[in-house]
Amino acid sequence: MTDLRFSKNLIGLGESITRSVQFSNTEIGLDIPEIGFLQFIEGKIRFLRLSEGLYFKGSLQSRIEIPCRRCLTLYETKLHVSFRLDLIDNVDLADRMVDGEVIDLTEDLKQTIALEIPCWPLCRDVCQGLCVSCGCNLNSQTCSCQSDLTTSSPFGNLENMLQSKDSNTNN
Repeated sequence: MTDLRFSKNLIGLGESITRSVQFSNTEIGLDIPEIGFLQFIEGKIRFLRLSEGLYFKGSLQSRIEIPCRRCLTLYETKLHVSFRLDLIDNVDLADRMVDGEVIDLTEDLKQTIALEIPCWPLCRDVCQGLCVSCGCNLNSQTCSCQSDLTTSSPFGNLENMLQSKDSNTNN
């Protein structure tokens, strides 16, 4: 695992460094049972030290496997995370220092990555989902339940009324 700790004394005032990072989701404590990380989380973090505080900016990416919320099929998608963390003066720095001079970004990155995971993931925009009667995946199968739904649905009669209205206006 790449060390996600930065020493404030690593660089002088007005200087910055960029560090390449690579780590797994479990190394930062990000374990979400229904989401599979297919590769390491990797990217770059820029660390800037100024007289008023410490600044971190970076971008991370990975690939995840996640279930579609409509059809429950697992699908792969890219995960892109951009973040910025500003620790200004002693107000922010006092609570964040480990051993007096080291800042650990592990928890910040864990929370930022978790927020970027889609909360309503769809395998595709036109996903038809599952049949509410028999449970078959309507993206890959058709079922006879679909035609029965229009007549058994409380709104099935509405469709019949609209069709009869259309036929009356055409006559």
